[in-house]
Amino acid sequence: MIQKKVEIGKQAPLVRRVASVALALLILFYIGYQIWVANYQPLKFETATWAEAADAIQTEGYAIRQETVIPRGSSAGVVGYRLRDGGRVSKEGVVADIFTDSSAASASQQIEQLDTEIARLESLNQAGQTYAADIRQIDSRIDQRMVDLLVGIRENDPEQIQLQREELTYQMNQRQIAVGTDMEYMTRLEELKKERESLEQQASAVTGQITAPVSGYFSSVVDGWESVFDYDEVLNLTVDDLTKEYQPKPQENVVGKISEEFMWYFACVVDPTTALKLKEAGTVNLSLPFATTEKIQASVAAVNQESPDDDAAVILRCGSMNASLVNIRHETVKIEINSYSGVMVNEKAIHFETVEQIVTDAKGKERTVVHENVKGVYVKSGSQLHFVQIFTDITVNGYAICSINLTDEQKEHLVTDDTIQLYDEVVVEGTDLYDGKVV
Repeated sequence: MIQKKVEIGKQAPLVRRVASVALALLILFYIGYQIWVANYQPLKFETATWAEAADAIQTEGYAIRQETVIPRGSSAGVVGYRLRDGGRVSKEGVVADIFTDSSAASASQQIEQLDTEIARLESLNQAGQTYAADIRQIDSRIDQRMVDLLVGIRENDPEQIQLQREELTYQMNQRQIAVGTDMEYMTRLEELKKERESLEQQASAVTGQITAPVSGYFSSVVDGWESVFDYDEVLNLTVDDLTKEYQPKPQENVVGKISEEFMWYFACVVDPTTALKLKEAGTVNLSLPFATTEKIQASVAAVNQESPDDDAAVILRCGSMNASLVNIRHETVKIEINSYSGVMVNEKAIHFETVEQIVTDAKGKERTVVHENVKGVYVKSGSQLHFVQIFTDITVNGYAICSINLTDEQKEHLVTDDTIQLYDEVVVEGTDLYDGKVV
């Protein structure tokens, strides 16, 4: 029994030493694993896709035009307009007729619509269009008219809807004739002519006409703002002028107005930073979401501010006019100062590296030039990574817009073999990145 106790006592220190070594190895393994996890990241890639962005601000402002109000005169009766808003008229041109009652005015408008449809049906009777029509071209035009009609419906534009409906009807009739289907359009033409004749007598009850006092673009809307801002002094407007509380009153006994100049202005107030950008930009694009879906190009005519730290009154000169623009006044506007396009790169992918560039001097000798802090990204090329320099214009929501069609100046500063290209696989996560790394 004594001998056995001695043997057990001899074995105990050995067990403790083995356990201690195992525990130490386990601790070292755990520490090493934590260090590896903290420093190693598997490579993650994103594809460089095309993007467009703009440096834009939103504000409110006023449309200012050189406008002349059209007086109605002393004629009594119902006004029937000959022009749509945005229509061009010459001085002394007739803009409206005065009818004895509303039924006569309505008959006149119906005759105008009938004349349009009659003219279209008569054009279908021309042999050249009937027999030489290309079915594929007609089908293509029908498809386009359908798209345009849907756009008009989506934008709730009655004028556009009416126009595209007429165009679509015409193209469909033309197709039926071209394929030999009897549409009996001649019968329809005769019906329209008879309907027109029945309306002529009723529509002839005209007691007077209203003519344009000047030439320009017609509008049936008179809102009282026509005389608030002086068109000739628009370039001198100040922040105080544009922030006053105005209460214009529309004039009575008028039928509309004429915008005399093709050129008009949009005046608004912006902050000092935006004012500086506008001074440098020269030209901008305007979006008027509550008036039109089209972008309007404008030039910066004036930026008026008392000091560089104050808000500024900005006067933008516009050179387009249509039915949507002729009636705008106090509007919300989005001003796109600069627009950018290129490939979109996650900001996490951008690195600043030291690049060695081999250049050849005028004597044909090569030398190595070291460039520090070169902005670029790592892209996958085959089974390797390559560092490429990038040129960014703007950052939007954590993504940089990079130029791919470099300017001459950018090409002079390019120190890598190439810049980023569309659909490049860009490294956005990973460690131990270097040019030529095998992946």
